[in-house]
Formats: sequence, structure tokens, C-alpha cells
Amino acid sequence: MNSRSNNGASLPYFGNVSSGRRLGGNNSTSTSNSNNNSNNGTSNTRRLSPAKFLVFLGLCIVSLLALSRMFTPAIDSPIDKPGQMDEPADDMEQRQIVQQILDSRKSSYSFDDFTDEGLAKTENEHLLPTTAVLLGWKRIEGLKLIVNYLARYPYIKQIIVWNNNKDITLSKRDFAFDSQYGPRPELQVYNAAENLHDIAKYMSCSLAKYKHCYFQDDDWLNTHMDALYTNFLTSPSLLHTNTQPLIQMEHRRWTFTNENYDMHTGFSWLGTGSYIPQEKAQRLLTQRGNSTLSMDRSKFIDMYFSIWTNQYPYQLVNYLTELDQKKEWSNEEVDSHWSTVFINMLDAADRLYSALVGNFEVTDKDYFARKQERPYVEDRHARSPCHNDRCLFMTSIDPFPGPNEIVFKGDVMTIDEQNSKFLELDYPTNQFWATFSYVHAVDNDPLTCWNSFKIPQAGDSFGLRFVKPTLLKHLTVTSSKSLTSLEGQITVLVSDRIGEHWTTCTHTTKYPFVHTMTLDITCPSAGPTVPSGLIDIVKIQFDNTLEKSLEICGMDAGGMIL
Repeated sequence: MNSRSNNGASLPYFGNVSSGRRLGGNNSTSTSNSNNNSNNGTSNTRRLSPAKFLVFLGLCIVSLLALSRMFTPAIDSPIDKPGQMDEPADDMEQRQIVQQILDSRKSSYSFDDFTDEGLAKTENEHLLPTTAVLLGWKRIEGLKLIVNYLARYPYIKQIIVWNNNKDITLSKRDFAFDSQYGPRPELQVYNAAENLHDIAKYMSCSLAKYKHCYFQDDDWLNTHMDALYTNFLTSPSLLHTNTQPLIQMEHRRWTFTNENYDMHTGFSWLGTGSYIPQEKAQRLLTQRGNSTLSMDRSKFIDMYFSIWTNQYPYQLVNYLTELDQKKEWSNEEVDSHWSTVFINMLDAADRLYSALVGNFEVTDKDYFARKQERPYVEDRHARSPCHNDRCLFMTSIDPFPGPNEIVFKGDVMTIDEQNSKFLELDYPTNQFWATFSYVHAVDNDPLTCWNSFKIPQAGDSFGLRFVKPTLLKHLTVTSSKSLTSLEGQITVLVSDRIGEHWTTCTHTTKYPFVHTMTLDITCPSAGPTVPSGLIDIVKIQFDNTLEKSLEICGMDAGGMIL
């Protein structure tokens, strides 16, 4: 994918959306009456005491939320074209955003833990060293920046650069590393005699030193490396990706399921940061060799990979930071980029379906996986990286229909047909999800909020997974709606990184404002789930079904403002 771009908007077709501009921005418009409730307040007091001033400030924020919802643009139809989502920030602004990230981001993981000695320790047995695979085409400066940026993350132990441009020769000397972060990763650079397109990164991954690969295109900067890696560690056999809200929304429609034939798969872009098992890259090469896939279609092997794993990708939602996206596609003979994408995506699904139907019994020649890997979609509660990349927002509440609600029979002729089947279900509108996506709960912006869309049921929950074990005594939740109705209706639970066994904590609740809930938490320090009082996961579970949807605009975990 990274060897292509489309007149300034490279595949995937995210438009030019940077971390400095949010879809829906500070707007908040709901598509149902339950999502339009907010608290409004005014004050005529000329001289305020500090306490009254805080109350006034809080009410002003709520009023701004209510006002902003009145001016949300309509975004109700599926995204069909790049550039339909947002205008790009100007070049200078974008360079400033990138520089701020480069100046501030570093990993919470320790380089010492990823030495041979560190990885041999019992407490680090879950850590996995990885190989980053990068394709080069024409955006060489972006490639150099990403190589240097990835080197500050200790779990990136090896970087393979595959240069698909035969007119440019790269060497290790072309890439600089900042030594202030830690030991540099092993670097390998390959120059291809011809453009092998996306198949080159799967070839590179299959030959990598480590058993898991990180894919990254040269026109995006992943600002949530630690959060993505932390979630990857929970289920390393799956494909882990991340993207922005409206693209994630489309990916949920681009799933293909037929339980009668063990088909349970979906499409996902990989170029904005993704982890894959090496064995799945190796299997793709076998699948390609055993299929009748033409060379022209092999150029678009990214359209096949996620679908041919026959597993639903595990995708996080966040806002992306773009780099230079002004070069042309390497595959210049393609007249219609997007129709080509959709044609190959559906071809991948058709070929998988035909193989599963034609070979119901698993044999040694069956090169498609049959067994669905855990966690299942309904059990994947990690949703979005926190703004500071030190945690992930989690919730059991999924606004989208399950992928098994639409049965795929190999009879879909266009992507519009696939979209329409899901849109006939209880599916959020683009406008709703641009405004109320998961990421807005932890984006460090009090004027944006996550809305649950569905009414939380008894047993539903929301919370945080921390990148590193954390001592948590206080947790504050803010909303644009009153939270006082949650008094006596919640249980606070904590767990270790595995999340199988939970410990109930005692808590007291305070309400500085009606839309702010502060929990003072006391958890037992004994036991396997919270040794020494350090926790990996905290969740607030509802004891009873709520009367309306839940809305969260921000969280504060013991002074860590999210």
C-alpha cells in the first residue's frame, strides 16, 4: 500500500485527516432523542467565589457542547471518495504537528526488558520482539523519518526496508538514528530490481528474524505505538490494526461471514500501523502459490491478506497523523484506484468462500484456516488508544451489528451491495460515529464525547487498560449528561493484563458537578490480579440496565488526564 498514493490521498482512502483536525471536531449531534440531552446553565453573578467559578466553568463547557451539536454537518452516506471527509491542514501546520509528536513521544516500555536477558525473565515472558517492515517508493524522506521514529520503541528490534523503486538505491547509511532513546535496532535494506508492490512486505516478513511483524506505510505516523503493541500482546495470533472512526465504520461492513462453512473474516487496511504473525505472511505466499491469482491481482495482495486469514481483524480507533502524501501511485496504469480496490476485495472473499465450500473437510491441502481465533469479536473490548498513548479505552458496548448478522454466499457483485445489507440493520450513521466514536472518550478534548448508541445493559462496562501496571486510587469520569443516576448502580473491578480473573474494589463516589463523577478506589493488594496494588485493567460495570445511552467526554486516572 505505501508504494501508492492518489493525488495527495494515499490508500487507504482516509482523506487528508491529521491529528490536528478531528472529524466532527467539536460538534456533537445525535441521531436519536436519547443522544440529544445535555445540561445547560448560565450565571448572572458579577463577582464569583472560587467554588462558584468552578461551577460556572463546568456549566459553560456543557453549554458549549450543546451549542456545538447544532452545527454538525450531515455525513450520512458511505464514504465513496477520498477528500470527502476533511480538508488537509496546510503544510506548515502539518509539519508543526509532526515535529511536536517527534519531540514528545517515547515508549513506556524499557529497552532493558527487550535484551536477551530481559526477555528471559519470568515477568517479561509475555513480551514479544518484532520486526518492522517498510516499503519504499518515492517518499524517501518520510521513510527516513519513520525508521528513526520506530527506533525509539524497544519492541521494534529489527527494521527491514524494501525499496521498490529501481531508479533509487538506498543503503543503511541513508538512515540516521537518535541515540538518546536506546540501542538502535538491526537494520536491513533491500533494493528491488523491479517494483514488486505489496507482495514485497510479506516476503520480507516471512524472512524476518522475529515471529511477528509490524507494517507501516511511509505516509503516516503512528502516534499510538505503545497502545497498539499492548493490545497486540493480548492476542498476538490475530491481525491488529488501527484507523480513524469512519474508516473503522466501513471496515465493520466489509466483513464476510458464513458459519455453515467456517467463514469468519473481514478486510482491514494495514498501512497506518499493524501487527501480523509471521506465519500468516508465510501462509499468504502459499495461498497465492496455490491459487490462480494473476500477477496483476498479486500487485494488490493487501486486498487479499486480511480476508484470506479467515479471521476478523482486531482494530483500534484513533486519529491519524499524515506525512507527505503527494506522490503518484507506483501502479500508474490503474485508471480507477478505488474500483480496483473493491474489485480485488470482493475477489478475495469469493475465492475464500469457494475454497471453503468446495473443501468442507479440512485436509493437508486446505491452506485457509477454519477455526475462529479468540477473542471473538464480541469479547474484544479494547477500542481506542488514549491520547497520551499510556492506556486504552475499553468498553463492552458495541454500536455495530455483529458480523454474523449478514450471511455471505459469494453473490455480492459490488461493495455497495455489501454496504446496503449492513445499513438495513440498526447501524449508526456516519454523522453519529464521526461525532461520538470511542476515541472521543480519551482524546484529551472536553468538547468531544463518546456515546454508547445503545442503552447499556446490566453487566456492560467501560474502563481502561494501562500500558504499564498502575497504582490507581482515584478515577474521574466527565460527561455532557448528568452522572448522578449512576450512584449505587456500579461496581469497580480490576484485573491483571490477562483479564480473566477480576477483583472487586470498594469505592466512594463524589460529584463535583452533576456531569462529573469521581471514584475513590480501594482494591485488595493481595492475590494474583493486583500484586502490590498495581493494576493493568480497571472497569466500571453496571449493576442494572440504564435508562438511556451513556456519554463520556473525558477521564482522569489518578492525575493522568485523558
